[in-house]
Amino acid sequence: MYIQRLTCFFALLISSVVLAQQIRLQKGNVTDNIKISDSTEATYAVYLPQSYDMEKPAPVIFLLTPQGNGREAIQMFRQTAEDQYYVIAASNQKIESDSIQEDMLQSVKFMNGFYRTIKVDPNLFYIAGINKGAEMASAMPLINEGVSGVLAINKTWINGEFVENRKRPYVFSAISGTRDYSRFGLLEVVEFLKGKDFPTEINYFEGGPESWPDTYTINNAVAKFTLEAMKNGSRTKNDTIINTIFQNEIKSIENLIRESAYYTAFLQVKKAEDKFEDFERFEEQLKNLKKSIRKSGTFKQQRRKWYDVKEEEAFQKEDYAYFLEMDIFTNNFENIGWWAEQVDKLKEGQQQKNTIDRNMAYRLEDYLDDLVTGTYKTVIASKRPIDTKIFISILKTIVDKENPEGYLSIIQLAGHDGDAQTAMLYVEDLLKTGFKDFDKLYEIEGILDLQMSTEFNLLIEEYGGEAKYIIFDSEKETEKTEATKTN
Repeated sequence: MYIQRLTCFFALLISSVVLAQQIRLQKGNVTDNIKISDSTEATYAVYLPQSYDMEKPAPVIFLLTPQGNGREAIQMFRQTAEDQYYVIAASNQKIESDSIQEDMLQSVKFMNGFYRTIKVDPNLFYIAGINKGAEMASAMPLINEGVSGVLAINKTWINGEFVENRKRPYVFSAISGTRDYSRFGLLEVVEFLKGKDFPTEINYFEGGPESWPDTYTINNAVAKFTLEAMKNGSRTKNDTIINTIFQNEIKSIENLIRESAYYTAFLQVKKAEDKFEDFERFEEQLKNLKKSIRKSGTFKQQRRKWYDVKEEEAFQKEDYAYFLEMDIFTNNFENIGWWAEQVDKLKEGQQQKNTIDRNMAYRLEDYLDDLVTGTYKTVIASKRPIDTKIFISILKTIVDKENPEGYLSIIQLAGHDGDAQTAMLYVEDLLKTGFKDFDKLYEIEGILDLQMSTEFNLLIEEYGGEAKYIIFDSEKETEKTEATKTN
């Protein structure tokens, strides 16, 4: 029922294009903080290519980012907008709701507001996003058949039943960082949609899940939209744009070669051959480039290693998931050391010279962090025993040492349970990470006795904070004397 209401709202969005009101926006510059409507403080940013002409309505790409940093996101697409003639609109709203329905509603309101500001091609609109924004972008075709394409960076979301019922295929273009554990899952989605006759493509860049791709890779991914539109007649063929797209594709491959990612570069060349198969003038250059990569001894090593690593990585992920489930079930505190050892091994792996092994270590660390974080949230919100909550909180501090969440959880749980020694141990461990929000430590509920203790307040002062409960000099001297005796 909710999806039906959202679909109707999206339909109103499309109909509003015809009635769009014009406002003055400077071409070639980002215009930020445009209000969606007079009834809300929500805003977005817009970029018009310098060649923008109201008489030649451009396709539009809507950008969704978890941080809601519209201006910064547009900068990554700016060159693409110029090279391939797109209007770029990016929301300044953070994607932070626990409800995907609410987030989608806010995103639709953003697009609706945009359509009231500028004239674009109503038949060519695309939605792009990174991480959680990519999941949102991937879900948008569920509520509107008119979406021309989706660009998903690092993450995606898919409903197989929806794909089966979709009347009009849309272009699905993906970008994955070589250090992102979602890489194989994203590739599976691309292959699944390709098997359903959806135009698909995946591009790679050297980076992790929090990284933006380089501008060449973004240009290549958007080019799938452009070339498909020209192929099906939605856009007029333009040799200048096509040549620019090809040159950017070559630069992206050259970047991967400079990063010594020869096998990934080889995959990019094969993808480029498919993309430009209708353009014979590029065939020879791509053929020669692929041949030169294949001649490299490093390429041959990486190709062999790739298949070994893919299998090894899958087994390792299965082990992490299995052992975590068992340790949670049994509150296996004795296995904490094994988990710490796994994290250390992954850190060591990230220092390896071999690109394939190094990237696998990054992906596995990212996967383990995500696995533990998801389990942590579930367990803490449940009615599980306190020992189980303490166990997963300790594990959280191991896989994500700089995040205060796990430490604060242990301090509250142990302190509330009367285990002052464990609580104080993790207070100090937290402060050693550079944590400076001392007030937050005093705001933890249920541990007042601990917070009023001399030991607690002395520790706060030792790390540069101001003790909330006064410690007299005589008490400090006593503490120092006791510490000296102990030593």
